[in-house]
Formats: sequence, C-alpha cells, structure tokens
Amino acid sequence: MADKKELQEKILTYRILESKLDSLLKQRDMMTSRFLEVQNAIQSIDEIEKSKNEILFPIGSGVYTVGKVAEKDKLIVEIGANVAIEKNPGEGKQMLTKRKSDIENGLNSIQMGIAEISSSLEQLGQEIQELSEKMPGAG
Repeated sequence: MADKKELQEKILTYRILESKLDSLLKQRDMMTSRFLEVQNAIQSIDEIEKSKNEILFPIGSGVYTVGKVAEKDKLIVEIGANVAIEKNPGEGKQMLTKRKSDIENGLNSIQMGIAEISSSLEQLGQEIQELSEKMPGAG
C-alpha cells in the first residue's frame, strides 16, 4: 500500500516537473526570438551608419524594400511602457547591446533550469518504472 502511495506521489511530481519544463521551453523560445530581434536591430543600425544612400528595410515575412534614411544620426528607441526616446546610433546600439546581454543572461538561467528539471525527470522516470515493476500484477 505504501508503494502505491509513493508511486502516485512520484507520478504527480513528474507531471508537475513536466509542466515546469514546458513553461521554461516556451520562455526560452520567446527569449531566443527577442535575442534575434535585438541582434537584427544592431545589424540594421550598423547598415544605416555604413550606407551611402539606400538600404534595405524589412517590412515583414522576409520582404524588404529599398529606401533612404532621412536622418542617420537619430533613432527612436523604445525604453518600455510604450515610451520611446531619441538617441544617436551609438547610444541606440549601446542600449541594444545591454538588452542583448540581459537576454543572454536570462537564457543561460533558463537553460540551467531546463537541464535541472530534465535530470530530475529522468531520475523520477526511473524510480516510477522501478516502483511500477514491484507492484502486484506488474510484469
């Protein structure tokens, strides 16, 4: 009887950990997407600074248009809560580089959590298997 209760507790813990893992994987995907977005913005600023006349502007879904930048020395940078401020390209890249670093730190933390939970799930899975095999009628 004690084995059955222990098995049920381990199964419940396993399901909770699976849910946490799923949540972390979704967070990682969102942060990876945000990281790539910031990285692309930094590259775009570099292109604007280097360009002589015309550059490609992304308009979405892999579609670009050629255009001219009216003012190469001004960027509008969102700083949060729908507030944006004017920055020069160097300041804009500096802010984006900080964001990129913050995202990398967050991704590293999430990755460590994923590894810990995955390890726990593997161990719990083995324990559940062993308990299941000991149960009357197993095998």
